[in-house]
Amino acid sequence: MTKVKESEKQLQVVAETDVLVCGGGPAGFIAAIAAARNGASTMLVERYGFLGGMATVGLVGPISKFRCKGELIVGGIPWEFIQRMERNNGAIADLPSGNIPFDPEVYKLIAMQMVRESGVDLLLHAYVVGCIQEEKQDGKLSHVIIESKSGRQAIHAKMIIDCTGDADVAAQAGFDFERSNSEEGETQPMTLYFRMGGVDTDRIDKLLMSHDDTKYAHQRMKEALARARADGLLPNFGGPWLVHGSTIQKGEVSANVTRFPGNAIDVRSLTEAECMTRENMFQLIPFMKEVLPEWKDAYLISSSTQVGIRESRRIKGLYQMTADDILTPQPFPDSVGKGAHPIDIHSSKDNTQHVVFVEEPYNIAYRSLVPVGSVNVLVAGRCVSATKEAFGSMRVQAQCMALGQAAGTAAALCVRHDCAVHGLDGAELREVLTIQGAIV
Repeated sequence: MTKVKESEKQLQVVAETDVLVCGGGPAGFIAAIAAARNGASTMLVERYGFLGGMATVGLVGPISKFRCKGELIVGGIPWEFIQRMERNNGAIADLPSGNIPFDPEVYKLIAMQMVRESGVDLLLHAYVVGCIQEEKQDGKLSHVIIESKSGRQAIHAKMIIDCTGDADVAAQAGFDFERSNSEEGETQPMTLYFRMGGVDTDRIDKLLMSHDDTKYAHQRMKEALARARADGLLPNFGGPWLVHGSTIQKGEVSANVTRFPGNAIDVRSLTEAECMTRENMFQLIPFMKEVLPEWKDAYLISSSTQVGIRESRRIKGLYQMTADDILTPQPFPDSVGKGAHPIDIHSSKDNTQHVVFVEEPYNIAYRSLVPVGSVNVLVAGRCVSATKEAFGSMRVQAQCMALGQAAGTAAALCVRHDCAVHGLDGAELREVLTIQGAIV
């Protein structure tokens, strides 16, 4: 591959802030609110024109998982956000499963309002493309570089939280990461979500009401799809999950069916994923209308803005969460959040899925948010430090939100104490989170 040399140029520093949050998805917008509420000047950079990440860009729903056995396991700012959506007719918050179906337009509105109300400096349509290391200290970043309609610019920050989902900042800074979830290098597949109207939802099984494995996917449709797939009539598929997920309207469902193997941090692979899953969607819909009586009058409302990504980079942190931590919970001294979603690993090769249900809430260590060697960079969301099995449970939205509040609070405390992220007292962080309503 030939190379060219880019001309050196001086970048305008467009902002200086205590805490810079990169990425406005479920982890990012919560992290920004938390940092600002804890007294840090805070800036949030998001590449799309709205917040919510995979929830709104990818139409990924429902939001999992806020409850375990009926008990709330995620509180604080994330639960405040859910309650505000519910008051605005944008969420169903009382399902015993702990999953929250939602309206993505209300999600966009409430997330934006809460961020702006907290005093965060919000910058949309800006893409993080690089970073600058502090000259005299390894592991410390001085600036993050962004690209936007305003050109190539830099932002100076004391603390940086990588909520890009793909650990873009951490990778650009040179921190170690893992990508695959198997020895063969496979990662979980990408999926293009879509929403259907004209569905007889009164007849559809309400899959969100239970975590019983016989209801984890639409069994009748799964069997029909499998037969057609075996006969070479249809592409690979996942689930299918046909539920009130990223819609709560009567007569509508969100469909999690398409499945594409690929590398979510390679632009060529992402392009192929977008093209193939869109074609697959139009292959699958007519078949599904024919098989399901409750779908016979269904029609496509919309598809997600971009393909949904389950897995890309995971940092190597000061602590790596494991399957034992998920299935046999332990009381970490620096526990900053809880989870209870199943260990849920989707195969890219076929329509199989490895699921292990979690019977009690587990704890998540603050150290799993700290890249090895980092001085002023934290991560939150699906790029945390975890084995493939632990990641299969931790990657979902409610847990990303909980870790966002933890990372934002930690960053503000590091600014207050003028300390490195690895030097923060975990007990103090837990105390502050608890006072502010988080469940740790």
